[in-house]
Amino acid sequence: MSKRYPSFEDITALERLTGGDYCARRGLLAYSVSGGKGITLRDVKSGREELISACGINESNPVFSPDGSALAFLAVKPGSGRQVFVCDMETREITQVSTTPGVAMEPVWSPDGQKIAFARVVDNSTAARGDEPIVIEDFGYKFDGRGYIRLDEHMQLYVADLAGGSEKCVAGGEHDFLHHTWLPDSRHLVCESGLYRSKIEGLGYDLLKIDTVSGEITHLSEGLWLVSYPNPVRPVATPDGKWVVAGVLDPSIDLSSDFNIYPEVYFFRIATDGSGTAERIFFADENCYQCVQFPYNAFGGWGLEKAQLSEDGGTIYFVSGWQGQCNIYALDLNGDGHARLLAGGKQVYHGLGRVQDGKMLVSKVTATTPEGYYLMDTETGEITERLLQSARSFMEEVDVQETEDFFFNAIDGGGRIHGYAIPPYGREPGKKYPTILYIHGGPSPFYTYGLTLEHHALAAAGFGVIFCNPRGSTGYGWEHQAVQGEDLDRCTFLDCLQFVDEAARRFDWMDADRVGVTGGSFGGYMTNYLATHCKRFKAYVTQRSVVNQLIIYASADIQGSSRRYASYE
Repeated sequence: MSKRYPSFEDITALERLTGGDYCARRGLLAYSVSGGKGITLRDVKSGREELISACGINESNPVFSPDGSALAFLAVKPGSGRQVFVCDMETREITQVSTTPGVAMEPVWSPDGQKIAFARVVDNSTAARGDEPIVIEDFGYKFDGRGYIRLDEHMQLYVADLAGGSEKCVAGGEHDFLHHTWLPDSRHLVCESGLYRSKIEGLGYDLLKIDTVSGEITHLSEGLWLVSYPNPVRPVATPDGKWVVAGVLDPSIDLSSDFNIYPEVYFFRIATDGSGTAERIFFADENCYQCVQFPYNAFGGWGLEKAQLSEDGGTIYFVSGWQGQCNIYALDLNGDGHARLLAGGKQVYHGLGRVQDGKMLVSKVTATTPEGYYLMDTETGEITERLLQSARSFMEEVDVQETEDFFFNAIDGGGRIHGYAIPPYGREPGKKYPTILYIHGGPSPFYTYGLTLEHHALAAAGFGVIFCNPRGSTGYGWEHQAVQGEDLDRCTFLDCLQFVDEAARRFDWMDADRVGVTGGSFGGYMTNYLATHCKRFKAYVTQRSVVNQLIIYASADIQGSSRRYASYE
């Protein structure tokens, strides 16, 4: 049977993984998919699958207990919102363990398997909802990873005691508490919070320790800014409970100033005894320059973590972007501070599962295949087994062609620019085709080698599609990333124009006289900028864009000011 070309309908219909966990002891993979009902248990040896369900609505984020005897997951219960449920792996009996109305998120098992900590978005207001406008009264209405929020909504931490059947809030009030993890004693939680910061400092958080019995809160990271938005790294505790390893924004940058480029992120080891001891354990080199990644495309890794600790607590594994790749690195906690590449190449690793018996569940996307779950050897980085491939029916029906890529030197000497191209599907030899330049948002994210169905749908409609990572994108080193204000506008402008010419020179299918440009957010802004600064393109389609730099701090999903722009005066 011949395969068809990708379509725009595929973009919304594509099956996506919405969480997964692997239990080595039972040989089971638990996973959930978008649009699906229930959690699927897959026997990794036989491939046999079983569906479990609490109520059949938006069930996701399955997580096995430490001993594999139970599985926690989220599900929407009509009338009470999204709640935490637990399935007994022997009897398959399902119990609801959270009851407070709201949106439960991120269930995390205590090491002893007796409790589950989870976050909940709680609305403290009694005001009517409906279509009433959002009234903005302070600076904390955005840049928190959740978009525009009402000022009376906060992320609070709850603990469900499975033995006692109780549920209580351990961190609430008028501040957010998020990215929580347990210490080995199963009594204390560590989490990130803005409890000790003003709203204008919303880019970074502090690390707190919470006694879930007494409610005592200890501030662990004064003077450091922990990473949260847009790619959080959940802190991890060492097996002895003395340290927490967390992602910290470059301490040399004053984040309370009008600096508006996302800083590099480094791993720090922070003491849990409240002494304030914090040691930087990661240092950049040409192999890896920071401890996070901001992929703009190639959806994946939902429900998995960005960092995991080895079983002996000596090594942290993490994902970081480099040259369009999303790689996995290993960092020795007691080494020289330089990470080694564990797994990389022209593909996208998005998420990591816990390490068991020297292996780790990983999420991977390629240029032609949607997300899959794999087992990786944590010593060699070799994939030992593919446990699951999502969107299998899509792959059987649809022909997805490869993406080509190339580098070129910036015309002003500002480094190398990385670009990609998808030729028109079914192109005829010698024929020229109209081409679309697609600019990514941010500008901090970067295009990856991963599958972007929107690009392929455009190519299947008869267009060539080209896209690049101009200066301002992450994943190519600090000099490439750290351009601001009018310098960013100038560099992106030059890089995009040069990229179009470079692509036209390399690809004989591209009609250099019929090129259009589009993009969303920062990509939409740059579309506007190109439209007002050159006549290179035949069409300009701007999406969800800023059109006035003087009020960008109020209308965009970033914080900052417009003082760097001449229009400010």
